[in-house]
Amino acid sequence: MKIIYSLIIITFCHSIYANPFEVFTTKNGLINNHVNCIEKGQDFLWIGTNKGINRIVFEGGKPIKFSPRRTSVPVLSLKDDGENIWVGLKGKGVYLMPKKNYKFIGFRKDILGDKTILGIERKGDLLYISTPHIKYTFNVTKKLYQTENIEMSSNYNPVIKVGGKELQVYNGVLSRYNEVTKSFRSFSIEVKPLVNTSYRNREVIGSEKGLLFYDSDLDTIHFGDPLIMLSQFSVNGEDTLTDGLDLNWDDYVLNYQFNFKELGEQETVRLIYTLTVNDTEFTDTVNAVEGIELKGLEHGDYALKVSAFNSKGIVAVNSLKYKFSIANPLKDSIWLYLIIVLITGVWTMLVIRITGSKYKKDVKVLEDALLEKTNKLNQIEKAQYGLVDDQEVKL
Repeated sequence: MKIIYSLIIITFCHSIYANPFEVFTTKNGLINNHVNCIEKGQDFLWIGTNKGINRIVFEGGKPIKFSPRRTSVPVLSLKDDGENIWVGLKGKGVYLMPKKNYKFIGFRKDILGDKTILGIERKGDLLYISTPHIKYTFNVTKKLYQTENIEMSSNYNPVIKVGGKELQVYNGVLSRYNEVTKSFRSFSIEVKPLVNTSYRNREVIGSEKGLLFYDSDLDTIHFGDPLIMLSQFSVNGEDTLTDGLDLNWDDYVLNYQFNFKELGEQETVRLIYTLTVNDTEFTDTVNAVEGIELKGLEHGDYALKVSAFNSKGIVAVNSLKYKFSIANPLKDSIWLYLIIVLITGVWTMLVIRITGSKYKKDVKVLEDALLEKTNKLNQIEKAQYGLVDDQEVKL
């Protein structure tokens, strides 16, 4: 009978422990869900999206108002210098919005033209504007500028540390990172950050799915010790239990599969196991994806010990132990004993019968020969004493 059992196992790649995010989208007043940039102002938070700008007003630490300003192209960068909001657009150069009226005014179209603006910084009289390949430095007072060739990377991979917790991008989504075990845990929502900044004791993250506020106090992901756990065990392809496994003598294929906690994906984990039988030990390491397969086993009492480690050298704090036995066909099989006794008995009887029959046949031949010889001697004796004619005696 095939026995199916299940283990409730939480692995790091499916770890859904907490949702410490408050998400704001177009349903809350965001002009567009694709957030490209975030800028902290004195009293507001400025958000640049694919369809314009939002100025967010807070009350009691909560965003309560999303004032929009639409644009025809994505807003890729923002800078609040106190008096103006500098806006970098995709393929449309730089504009500034004076806070007194928030009207768009083009900046140095003669130089920047229709360039894509990826970054804007303001330090005193100097304004730094970055495009994919050129960085411009403008002296806004002297109206001078210089250029520098650069290569802006499109890969955004932040390391966010807040409230004693560390967040990194893993497998394309924002995840909690465990420095001790070098492992990651994903959240209940998949977040691919495009930009982030700290604001009022929370981390503000822009993504393709909207604006997210991360509260480390609500992040209840708990990292435990790195562990190895059995997920499946089968004998000749059929799932079964590992306890008290006593097998009759035969050809078997035993397969062990495992899950892990705090060790990472299966592809990065290796198993190390020791198989002991009749005081002989065999040790090997295999990829965790393959599991452990035992076959071609002789009879005996086996002990299997398994542990695991990942590519970063983190070793599971526990090890798993299993025992099983395979019967000796010449010692433990009563049916084999009976068959041997039966065959031996039948063979003995056949030998006796064959030997007895041959013995009787040989005795009869000897008896006939002796009788014939005796008769001849008698006839000779009679001839000597004249009891029969000489012609009747045949020697």
